[in-house]
Amino acid sequence: MASPTKTDKPTPMKSLPAALAEAAATHSTAPALLGSAGTHTFASLAEASRAFASALATLGVNKGTHVGILLPNQPSWLVTAWAVWRLGGTIVPLNTLWTAPELQAALDWADVHLLVAIPRFLKHDYVAALRSFGVEPHRRQTRASTLPCLHTVVWTDTDGSGQGRCDSASTLTTGAPSLAWLAAEEHAVEATDVAAIFFASGSEGTPKAVVHTHRSILAAAQGISERLGLGPPDRVWAYLPWFFAGGLVAGVLAPWLVGAGVIYQPTFDPGEAIALMERFQATTFFAWPHQAQAIVNHPAFSRQRLRLHKGPGAQAGWAKALYGEDHTAVSSWGMTETGPMAATTAWSDPLERRCSTHGRPLPGVEMRVVDPTTGANLPAGREGELLVRGTTVMASYYKKRARDCFDTDGFFHTGDRAFLDSDGYLHFLGRLRDVIKVAGANVSPAEVEQVLHAYPGVRSAAIVGIPHPERGETIVAFLVPEPEQHLDQDQLGAFCRQHLAAYKVPRHFFILTPEEWPELGSGKVDKSALRQRARRLLGLV
Repeated sequence: MASPTKTDKPTPMKSLPAALAEAAATHSTAPALLGSAGTHTFASLAEASRAFASALATLGVNKGTHVGILLPNQPSWLVTAWAVWRLGGTIVPLNTLWTAPELQAALDWADVHLLVAIPRFLKHDYVAALRSFGVEPHRRQTRASTLPCLHTVVWTDTDGSGQGRCDSASTLTTGAPSLAWLAAEEHAVEATDVAAIFFASGSEGTPKAVVHTHRSILAAAQGISERLGLGPPDRVWAYLPWFFAGGLVAGVLAPWLVGAGVIYQPTFDPGEAIALMERFQATTFFAWPHQAQAIVNHPAFSRQRLRLHKGPGAQAGWAKALYGEDHTAVSSWGMTETGPMAATTAWSDPLERRCSTHGRPLPGVEMRVVDPTTGANLPAGREGELLVRGTTVMASYYKKRARDCFDTDGFFHTGDRAFLDSDGYLHFLGRLRDVIKVAGANVSPAEVEQVLHAYPGVRSAAIVGIPHPERGETIVAFLVPEPEQHLDQDQLGAFCRQHLAAYKVPRHFFILTPEEWPELGSGKVDKSALRQRARRLLGLV
């Protein structure tokens, strides 16, 4: 078996409010959040979170209270999270793209007691959404039969300013607790307390509620900042939504712990992103691959005017264009359950290593690869199912016992196909269930997708397998072209045959518009929907 990578550096047993207070004290006057609406220092955010914690305490938020956050990426999101953590509460980040039924299901399943929300965002009317499932949103006590736990809704940005202002403590209620009382509550928060319940989309489209402690979030954030080489001079442009673990932990907390500033956007626009990165001299980049490509393709993009050289995506085709020849970008692997970047290369690793592997486990994390059928440990270089345990891994799924989430050795079974090389570096190959069986041979969709992404003019590519009476399965490719680009199916097939064995070449190519591209709530492509679409297009249903 490939030996898991270990570190001699233990993970400190701190709470998030303790770690954030330490960062705020060390970097008090440094910019923590930078955006078109202004700049917020660590000290100003610390004070805002303290004031809001005082207000939330009068509304009954204390240790164990579940507080939903339904906000875009704006200062009040992070002020709310910090305030809740000061009181020992648990944040429940909510997806701003959810429909009313999806929102209701999440509020119900996570037993949210108090909701902090914005009235409207993009095309979503959250006041109307709450009313649609029986909650009167403008009453302080809002209990409805459909959501028996929810008792209060606190609205932010009610003046429509876009500044992300929370209702003041005096507006919420009177009788705020003393600073000494708040300090005592914060001191009582322990590293093993539950800090967040994140919703993650399952591969079958069923959301799962993932429970993370202060320790697991902090361990992941510290490990990520070290592997990326972040420090106080850095400015991190991070668009990933904060309701995702990756957006919050990697995009915000990892920079903050070392005094780096975060450049934010409530909604993504490539032109504005470029302007913000130039204005605030961003050094580090976090976003989805299609957003990176949109930035590189934008007329205003000029690598010479940007200073980007750190971030994920070293393996991606856009990395050299975005970061430059001498970048220190990394490659990583992770999921909501394991911490968003449970394995990653280090910024100091050779470029070839950063582009060809997904790195070594973070400090305090162990990985092993087993035979998915027998469970036997596999040696270095052998493909199997990836198992993970350690400090960054979730406590459990919400409303499930921990023993039902892990094996008897405490390992989480990821359902991912991978191998560890002789140096302990991870090579992620795709989901186990994604393996396509063609005439007895295994085909990795990720391998074919990597080839298609290298074809000029391809914006998005996904591979699925469809049952075939003779070959077992046949390979179908779905693609979205770049704007004003035309993809020829015959040329795509010829390109694949140059780079892949014949049995790996897709038999069918379907071109979709960006609007037709199906995504899960996590932003990942919905392959179940693509399989259904392929069956319809091929006349199999």
